[in-house]
Amino acid sequence: MDNSFDFLISPNILKPKRFSPKLRIAILASGEGSNFQELIYLSKSNKLDIDIKILISNRPEAGCILKAKKSNICFKIIKNSDYEKKESFENEIINTIKKTDVELIVMAGWMKIMSSKFVNEFKNKIINIHPSLLPSFKGNNAINEAMSCCSKITGCSVHFVEPEVDSGRLIMQAALSITNEDNLETLSKKIHFLEHKILPLSISQAGFMLRNDLKDND
Repeated sequence: MDNSFDFLISPNILKPKRFSPKLRIAILASGEGSNFQELIYLSKSNKLDIDIKILISNRPEAGCILKAKKSNICFKIIKNSDYEKKESFENEIINTIKKTDVELIVMAGWMKIMSSKFVNEFKNKIINIHPSLLPSFKGNNAINEAMSCCSKITGCSVHFVEPEVDSGRLIMQAALSITNEDNLETLSKKIHFLEHKILPLSISQAGFMLRNDLKDND
């Protein structure tokens, strides 16, 4: 893909913070895992001080699982269809995460809406990446909606997760113009490119806040 398009990232943080020991994270993903793959690369090349303790996916056919296998990263498939109640499905994820003793949970293409109980179990320790400039275009069809509404600008956002879908305090956003030449495929590729830029930096920022117990107004 031609990455020569203009974009803006805010806040304009150029490098991730360093952590010693490395920040322990869990990844929740439902799809191909392109963001997951980028985090694996940055971790293995020592460009991002993270220790990916586990990948959790709700889809056994998801591409992210193959990426975990190739990189010898622990993974667990937890299918919601295996549980009669959503509460039981979420409890299994909660128990799995707690056993790994992670500091931060990263939703990277996680296509399940989690309950208030789950979110509050890990209050201020879950972040999510979303392909729009929140609060615009919440939900799972954000890129298409931005194009359908003839928006001139869109992008992606990383935020702390709250019970309300795609809400919560913003950590970082990246913005780009929607051109007349863009279609759903080209715009999606551009946004994914920007996601790979801001998610690692946002993980770093969130980890710094967690380790230093910073409050909302700090």
